[in-house]
Formats: sequence, C-alpha cells, structure tokens
Amino acid sequence: MGQAYFPSDQSTGKISFHKTEEIAVSKADKYNRVKTWFMNYYKISRFEDQFRVTKKGKPVYLVENKNKNSIAGRCGFYIMYPLETSGLVMEQTFVMFTMTISFTNTGYKNQISDIICFSSKTTSNVQDMRPPEYGLEAYNERRLNDRDYVQQYIIPQVNNSIRKVQEELSRNIRYGNLTEAGR
Repeated sequence: MGQAYFPSDQSTGKISFHKTEEIAVSKADKYNRVKTWFMNYYKISRFEDQFRVTKKGKPVYLVENKNKNSIAGRCGFYIMYPLETSGLVMEQTFVMFTMTISFTNTGYKNQISDIICFSSKTTSNVQDMRPPEYGLEAYNERRLNDRDYVQQYIIPQVNNSIRKVQEELSRNIRYGNLTEAGR
C-alpha cells in the first residue's frame, strides 16, 4: 500500500479540497439554501466555547457577498485516534476550515481551505512534533506522514469528514433544508 497524502497545491504546499457540481436550481435559491445550511450548522455546533466559531448560536465568521455570488464560513469537526499501537492512549483533534461556496447560473463550487488543527495534549509525550495549533499540512511532512496513526486514522478520518460535509451541503442545495423539516 502506498503512502497517503492530503491534496496540496504544488507551489504553496497548502492543502485544499474542491467540489464543483451542476444543479438545476436558481442562483438565488442556491444562495438561500447555503445560508440556511450554515445557520443550522452553527446552531447545532458545539465549538462555541473553545474555538469562537459561534457566539450564542450565531456565526462569528460568515461572509456574504452583496451580489449573492458567494458565501463563506468557518466549519469544523473532531477526529480521534490512538497514539500507541495498544489503542489505550487516544488523542482528540479539532479540525477547523474555511468553506467558500461560489455560485454560477448552472451550479456551484465548494472550496475548503485554511485548514487548522487544534490538539489537546492527552499525554506528556516529549516526542510530540506538533504545537497545540498547526496547519493540516504538518501531516504531509515526512516526519509525521510516516507514522502509522497518521496513515491509518488521521488522513482517512479527515478525508471522510470533508466528504461528508460536502455531501451534506450538496444535498441541502439540491433538495432544500431538510434539517428543519422534522422539527
């Protein structure tokens, strides 16, 4: 099995994820559906205290284009992984990123960038090579990328979580707000 890496820009080394989709929904509807999705995301977010993503359930970082051509917000998720082969020592990392959605008449482009990880120290491991706050790019560096827990847990969990966020947003744009329908 080959070494796994996060997708990065050749010139800058920065990691980003992109998804472009064609959807037969008006530009105004796409914009409104994405804004509703962001507002619901922030409402159920539990990152308020530590990461200042929300304040009293309202987004701290939500940038709307006045022409309704794009909208951007901060999102995040947690990943957990064992630091030892025994699996007894676990670490939890919060991954926060900026998601920018640009709208066209026929679809949208979702770009995820500015990915920052926040780790809480669970052990006093002196071999830890990461500060409490670091860019996701650290996992593409050889000294961390060669580690089993990065290959087996971190890269797959982050990729899967990004994919889930993109799929959830796509569903919301395509079908409207389904999260509030059952309430």
